[in-house]
Amino acid sequence: DHVGALYNLGRMTRGRGTSESKADWERHDAMQLGLQDDPMFADLLVAIQDSIPELDQKGLSRVLMGLGDTHEDLPFGHATTPNAHLRRLFAVVEGTCARLLSTWTGVPSASLDDRDLGFPLFALSRLGIYDEKVFQTASGLLAAKLSEDPPLPTQGLRQWLLACNSLNHSLTEFSESIAGYKPSESWVKEEDSRLHQMAGALAHLSTPDPLLSNVIGEVIARPPSHLQGSKAVALYGLKVVDLLSKAGCLQSDAQLLPEHGRVLDQALEQKSKVVRRASHLENVLGNALSRCGFEPCQDVVVSPGLSADFQCTVNGNSFFVEVEGPSHFCVRPFWRPRGRAVLKQRVFASQGWPLVSIPYWIAAPPGAYIRRGLPGRPPSLEVSEKELKDLVREQLDVWHSTCKEHQVRQWWAADRVEKK
Repeated sequence: DHVGALYNLGRMTRGRGTSESKADWERHDAMQLGLQDDPMFADLLVAIQDSIPELDQKGLSRVLMGLGDTHEDLPFGHATTPNAHLRRLFAVVEGTCARLLSTWTGVPSASLDDRDLGFPLFALSRLGIYDEKVFQTASGLLAAKLSEDPPLPTQGLRQWLLACNSLNHSLTEFSESIAGYKPSESWVKEEDSRLHQMAGALAHLSTPDPLLSNVIGEVIARPPSHLQGSKAVALYGLKVVDLLSKAGCLQSDAQLLPEHGRVLDQALEQKSKVVRRASHLENVLGNALSRCGFEPCQDVVVSPGLSADFQCTVNGNSFFVEVEGPSHFCVRPFWRPRGRAVLKQRVFASQGWPLVSIPYWIAAPPGAYIRRGLPGRPPSLEVSEKELKDLVREQLDVWHSTCKEHQVRQWWAADRVEKK
């Protein structure tokens, strides 16, 4: 069973179903297993591709889940992954997605297992591969399950939202159905970190209430100390909700209590004390920004849990710079920004902070990157200082011409203002 072999290999890679958990590995280590160079793994992918026409929904779901587990670091390392392996991988993903679409066509949502809809989306988000038709079709079926009896489980809703947010897939069409979701069990039973993660996931919606207010209501009903044990990524989502709400840029009445906000900031500050090593790319661009006269200060904390790669100055005014590395974009389509990059722009805009994005490919084309641990040259700036300066100034000009501070603070609340 080739699909079973891939699926179980993925579980072993991530430490699932074993006594040893590898969930805290450094983010590139899984790819360092060398599966992309193993001839036997290449043969396994070819065999799976041949078997796709015969697979049922669960088998198709397991293919994508196995690929997601064995290639979780692909978004970080796709620029250095061998082309032959990428072609094999993409062929399996494309064939699986096409087969999934054919099995979903004309089938009522009630007859489908929500896991066979949500798991493929979650696996694709981990791979960084976006297929608009797959996401749109599965989202329509999952949205229909929100009103079924029993409704879509909260875990299914959370995974669906996280997958769509990760690849910047809009759920505006289903926003009203999601906002009106009522779980089969009370939010009281939801684990802290998952509750906080749900709140952050809902911040991507244009109209998240009443669901977001209900979730935040449960958050503040619990002692503030419950925030301290939550995962950093979940707390970051909660901080995003807090910042957008206070800026009037989220169509929600959700508000954290002052004491919860204070503990949240403390928890984020504590978790951010882990030393972050600047990349070669950031160092190269930092030197270039300095030569351009922008006076960069590297690794700045703008707000608890919210940082920027650089804070710079031009004509006496401060602005921030984010170096968008390979993981900030989809693996396919190649230059599609991922949701976290878009959300960061939204948060900075809500606070009136100009944020300039510099994509990694201006420092060196993808083919110039080397795999970690192998000899080769580090990234060197491929654009001239004039081109870099023009790129920064163009983004600042757009920001100041269309997003004056008072406008920016209301930008994301425009629909709400018009409806009052």
